[in-house]
This record gives sequence, structure tokens and C-alpha cells, in this order.
Amino acid sequence: MGIKRSVVYIKHRLLRVADSSHSIALGLAIGFGVSFTPLLGTHFIQAGLFAYILRGNIFSAMMGTFVGNPWTFPFFWWAGYSFGSFLFGVFGIEGTGTLPDHPSMAVLWEIVKTQPLTLFLPWMLGGYILCAAVVPTVYPLYFLLVRAGKAARRRAMEIRVAELKAIRHAKEKAAHKHIKREAE
Repeated sequence: MGIKRSVVYIKHRLLRVADSSHSIALGLAIGFGVSFTPLLGTHFIQAGLFAYILRGNIFSAMMGTFVGNPWTFPFFWWAGYSFGSFLFGVFGIEGTGTLPDHPSMAVLWEIVKTQPLTLFLPWMLGGYILCAAVVPTVYPLYFLLVRAGKAARRRAMEIRVAELKAIRHAKEKAAHKHIKREAE
């Protein structure tokens, strides 16, 4: 129940942000893209900075980084490292290693200790290029979702206001009848 409640809370917070659908969607897309980068612990800062530069919503960019989580990071980081290694090979740059067939924390730790740049540099290059590619790819989806959510919220508010007006009108009418009866 905790995860579902958190997701619903974030959805409501994003729809209540007083900003354009474009700005909110751009922020979400930036947050999603930043999740491909290897600098864990700086994703909030990176997302906020990129959102500021690109005029996206900073709050939604930070919320967009939640796409990167312990379940998705291995896939994102594998994609970043693999793409970076591929680019290193295409351009003939030496210094990239290969991931073991059966990685374990001990094996990965040994690679990090003995040859940190062979892992980090391709990962960094691939991660930032994938970030730049993902933002325009997921932006249209986020834009449609945010626009639809804001429209649904607006319709719900209009219905609520209409219901309150009807209730107020009914109370006034009842009060007017009561006053009319007392006057007779």
C-alpha cells in the first residue's frame, strides 16, 4: 500500500503544479533521462539543473528521477555502459573493458578497484547520450498524460463547483420557502 499511495500522491502533486503541461512534461522527461547517467546521488541536482537550463519544471524533473530506482537502474546502466563501449569501439578509443558474463558484486568491485576508468568512461558517455536521446522520446507521452490529467482535474473541479452551486441554490430556495411560510 505504501508504494501505491506514494505514486498517487506524486501524481496529485504533479497535476497541482501551477505550470504549463509542456513545462511539467519536459521536467518529467529530463528526470527520466538523467536516470541513465552513472552519477548516482546527483540525479536530483542534475535534473534540476537541466530543467532550469531547458526551462522545464524543476519539481517535476526531480520527480521524474524516480523512474530510476533499484529495479530499473541495472537496465539503464547496462544500456549506458553498452552504448558507451560500442561508441568507444566505433571511434577506435582504447580503454574500455568488457563486463563479465556472470557479474557478481565481488567481480564488479575488483574491476572498479583495478581499472575504474574502463568501466566509468564508457558508462558516462553512453549514459549522457542516452539521456539526450530519451528526453525527446518520452516527452510526447508525458505531455499527453499531464495534459489529460490536468483536463480531468479541471472537469472534476467544474463538476464540484456546479454541485456546490446547486446545493447552495436548493438551500436558498428552501430558506426562501420557509420565510414565505412564516410570513403567511
